[in-house]
Amino acid sequence: MTEEEATESFETDEQSLREKLQVQSSDGALRMLTVSILGAIIFLLLEMIPWPYLAVDLFPLGFIPALAVVATIGAKKGPLAGFLTGYLGTLLSDIVLSGTIAVFTLYGAAIGVLGLITGLASYDLVSGRSLAKLSVMSLIGLVFTTLLTVVFGLFVERLATLAALGFQLLPLLTKGIPTVILLTPLFARIWESASSTRAEETEASE
Repeated sequence: MTEEEATESFETDEQSLREKLQVQSSDGALRMLTVSILGAIIFLLLEMIPWPYLAVDLFPLGFIPALAVVATIGAKKGPLAGFLTGYLGTLLSDIVLSGTIAVFTLYGAAIGVLGLITGLASYDLVSGRSLAKLSVMSLIGLVFTTLLTVVFGLFVERLATLAALGFQLLPLLTKGIPTVILLTPLFARIWESASSTRAEETEASE
């Protein structure tokens, strides 16, 4: 490969990465950041609601809708937007709901990983197969988020093993799995439908 071809390949890869992160222009970066901040606010509002759950022995079964927001924004606006939504949303929740920022914001980074991994793939959100793919990618993101959360709890916050497993691992899995599998594609489909309707109305008005 010649130096010119290598330069062109690097520029193409850089442009592709910018497009994936939706920061190919200053306007695109601003829109991505705005959506991330709005997503973080929605995350906070959903965290303020005491969602009901069903306790089966030690297993709390239910949903964490805020996680679906993180994954949905990652799917729609890219991995950086998904990460920022989870990170900023967790920070806002810590500040508003507990008055503190826990463990130097590491938990926020762990939640952000869910949106980051979900946003790595491309989706056609009108296709059932693509929505299934979204569920799978969200589940993979949740697994990494859960592992990071437990690791931070054990080795940074110095939680007892049983506390980390009982108060971090179990709730994230028993509530998070149904959330990312069911709610993420639902939220994404609703967003896609709303975007299509708004685009049609804009075209009609013009």
